[in-house]
Amino acid sequence: MNDGGTYALVIALRAGLRLRVGRLGIRSLTSGYYVYTGSALGGLSGRLRYHLKLEKRLHWHIDYLLREATVAQIWYALGQLRLECTWNALVRDLPGAISFILGFGASDCQCSSHLTHFQMIPSFYLFQKKLRQNKLPEVYRLDLTK
Repeated sequence: MNDGGTYALVIALRAGLRLRVGRLGIRSLTSGYYVYTGSALGGLSGRLRYHLKLEKRLHWHIDYLLREATVAQIWYALGQLRLECTWNALVRDLPGAISFILGFGASDCQCSSHLTHFQMIPSFYLFQKKLRQNKLPEVYRLDLTK
């Protein structure tokens, strides 16, 4: 995973909380799973290592959430296409997608948010199927809950 790519972090939040998210201010999050989509065209493995670090400077919106939650899965595809907005739309179309935080992770695009909430863990296989139907690059999954 040294090349660029697109990724989705599937994040488990065990209990609801109120969270300060940089300039977005304080937001309420309910327990469940959150999917955050992003791109790392300069190096996917480095970006994922950064997200998984416990100690880091708070830079991106996702950094604030990852202080309080756990990454359960990483879905990723290699390549130099910037697909996080496309992936975000496909994630929001998965069964069980119920809400998002306006502006979260979407300060450099036209999306309303790059964070989607689910009560139950979303289906990787349905997401994979949607990517194939749209003739998008193959997606892989890392399961971090073991």
